Amino acid sequence: MEILLSNLLLEVKMTSLDRPNLFPHKVVREGQIAFIKDLDKSLDYNKILLAHAPTGLGKTASALSVALEKAIKHNKKVFFVTNRHTQHQIAVSTLKLINEKSDEPFSCVDLIGKRWMCNQEISGVFGNDFNEFCKAIVEKGECEFYNNVRSKKNLQVEAKVLINELGRQGALHNEELKYLTEQKRVCSYEIVLELAKKAKVIIGDYYYIFNPFVQATLFNKISTELEDIILIVDEGHNLPNRVTDMVSSNLTSIMIKNAILEAKKYKYGGVILWLQEMMKILNSLANFSQEKESLVQKKQFMDAVQKVVDYDGLIAELDLAADEIRKKQRRSYLGGISTFLASWKGDDDGFTRILTERQSSQGPFMMLSYTCLDPSIVTRDIFNQIHSGVIMSGTLQPTFMYKDVLGIERSEEKEYPSPFPVENKLSLIIPQTSTKYNVRSEAMYKKIADKCSLLSSLIPGNVAFFFPSYNLRDKICSFLESDKKKFWEKNNMSKEEKDQFIESFKEEKIKGGILLAVTGANFAEGVDFPGDLLKGVVVVGLPLARPDLKTKEIIKYYDQKFSKGWDYGYTFPAMNKCLQSSGRCIRSEKDTGVVIYLDERFAWQRYYSCFQKEGLIVSNNYENLLKEFFTL
Repeated sequence: MEILLSNLLLEVKMTSLDRPNLFPHKVVREGQIAFIKDLDKSLDYNKILLAHAPTGLGKTASALSVALEKAIKHNKKVFFVTNRHTQHQIAVSTLKLINEKSDEPFSCVDLIGKRWMCNQEISGVFGNDFNEFCKAIVEKGECEFYNNVRSKKNLQVEAKVLINELGRQGALHNEELKYLTEQKRVCSYEIVLELAKKAKVIIGDYYYIFNPFVQATLFNKISTELEDIILIVDEGHNLPNRVTDMVSSNLTSIMIKNAILEAKKYKYGGVILWLQEMMKILNSLANFSQEKESLVQKKQFMDAVQKVVDYDGLIAELDLAADEIRKKQRRSYLGGISTFLASWKGDDDGFTRILTERQSSQGPFMMLSYTCLDPSIVTRDIFNQIHSGVIMSGTLQPTFMYKDVLGIERSEEKEYPSPFPVENKLSLIIPQTSTKYNVRSEAMYKKIADKCSLLSSLIPGNVAFFFPSYNLRDKICSFLESDKKKFWEKNNMSKEEKDQFIESFKEEKIKGGILLAVTGANFAEGVDFPGDLLKGVVVVGLPLARPDLKTKEIIKYYDQKFSKGWDYGYTFPAMNKCLQSSGRCIRSEKDTGVVIYLDERFAWQRYYSCFQKEGLIVSNNYENLLKEFFTL
């Protein structure tokens, strides 16, 4: 009865709009109507909706259908940004369904990084090296794919025909488009830019909106202004870190060593002495305490370089050499150093500068970092300029933190309950162990391992354990005993390795396997285990950030700005990782499973307040609760 009523309400709401109902599915999930109504209202009033909307609510279909209706009505573009390639496919599939229901056909383009759309052989070429390589071969007329699209920047006749054909096909995934352009021997990226000029919906990575240089370049090429954009930010909990990473920069002693070798190889002897002096400067700045890290002032480093060579002159010399080297080997370490030196001249407000000694497989190395602490330096102006938008995630908690750290001034904040039956999930906090630093010991590791061993036997089928770090996982799991097959996540796994790893784990669903993973790593987000592929998730310990200089600087910064340094810089980010990991279990209304938080601190008010309390139990009687849950 309630679902029928929700469907009726949705029908009434949609028929009140000027455009046809573009919602792509026949069934509306319970709770989805509230999200649709809130978003409809926010976009009407040029607001930014911050929506904590759990898995299963149907965020993508709701957001795209409502935003697209507004875009058609007000002659705007919808820009859907996400940091996950899998979400591109979901968005494109949704738009194909919407296109089938629309009385007014619309086009959509799916943008990925320019490098990934390139049809040239470019293995091993990334970042600015790729951009410079691309620019160089286009300017010299040596890119066949570009030449088949443009002649003196004017479109070729064959390219115009292809663009018209593709525009009539509606929504195309980037892989579909790349395949079609490869067959025609044309540049995928240039074709997409032309399609984007008329497209009603653009799907892309965060940096197409939030990287200032990339955004300005793209919007200039497609003749669009931020004021014309209705923005949908998917997986919005990732946005603050992605933005700060975009505008941060590092210089390492490894980069300098490689740059010296590069300069010798291509006979740029004039810069070798300067690079050697730069290495000495890094070492001289290393006035470390026991922690092997220290703050560095902007003037301190620049003055030291200036004593050796004119600072701006060095940047220019490195740029010239890098341009020539890229013509021969496509990438240049000299160019990377030039980029860092230029960024180091940036503002101090909202940034910190840290020198650290780190370890690699080749031994210790030095890293000088210019690190952004405040994403609102970039995001505030963008959210002020766009027409309207929504930031949505299943773990956008607390919404007020994201409003603050992103600098959103015209926001609406909403939290929605899970649409799945409460009885399908058992949520437990077991307050009997801890990974707190001052109680870590072999005895505690064994105690935690014993709990994990027992839990794996009580939970039938596959179970995933998420630990704060690889090091802590290995120390604990050396004591873990189980008849189930163990799957050990590795750091820095390739996409192929991850796919094969997950498939092997899923195949163990009958006998049961144990995934030994890390919160915030490969399998804590963006991986689905629907149905009976995963029956339990155990979050072992709190993944609190290391109390290093960067963490202390973030806490200090947000304390000064909002008087919430510990919350915004320490507690909430850790809990967000826990909630992301726990979300791997229940992915549909038919799934059943358990989510367990194994650490006494989860029951402390500071951390307990971050949970949604519906169905959450704090108990030492977990054995009986688990047996009862899985026998019902």
